[in-house]
Amino acid sequence: MTEISLDINNIKQSSIEQPDGASVIPKRNTYKPDLQNPKKIILFDGICNICDGFVQFVFPRDSEKVFSYQALQTEKGKEIIEYYGLPNDLSTVILVDEATGNFLTKSTAILTVCYYLKAPYPYLYSFSYIPKFIRDFCYGTFANYRYLIMGKKDSCMFSPALRDRFVDFKSPMILNEEESKEI
Repeated sequence: MTEISLDINNIKQSSIEQPDGASVIPKRNTYKPDLQNPKKIILFDGICNICDGFVQFVFPRDSEKVFSYQALQTEKGKEIIEYYGLPNDLSTVILVDEATGNFLTKSTAILTVCYYLKAPYPYLYSFSYIPKFIRDFCYGTFANYRYLIMGKKDSCMFSPALRDRFVDFKSPMILNEEESKEI
């Protein structure tokens, strides 16, 4: 049997060679859930006008400050997706519960958000009794045409009043080639 020893003090970080000869150290995932004050994070499409409208709708009605927000296309949004192993799907709102590590998507996420808002919106949660496949079919059909119906914007912009409710308000947008072609 062979014994292997590892000196962690002499391990070098791997780097990525750039075309100009410079090397860049890959950024590590800096997101860690705050288990002392767990949040419910709404991850949304930052360039979608409907998704932006949903966040603007939720913010004033969330009197208990249950929710935090983050755009899916931001650096921090991608870190959260990676941390929880979430689907990288811009066609859905994702609700992450830091306390349990669970997440909800599509119509279930929307209805659960409504459950935590001021009255009369919690009554919308009663639609959760409709079978999920029917709700998600309707959600998906609407999501496929959301840019056509309400358009989209070049970047994620919010009022300074929302600054404290974002997981990372200054996180830069990262659009891959497919997403930037859609814009």
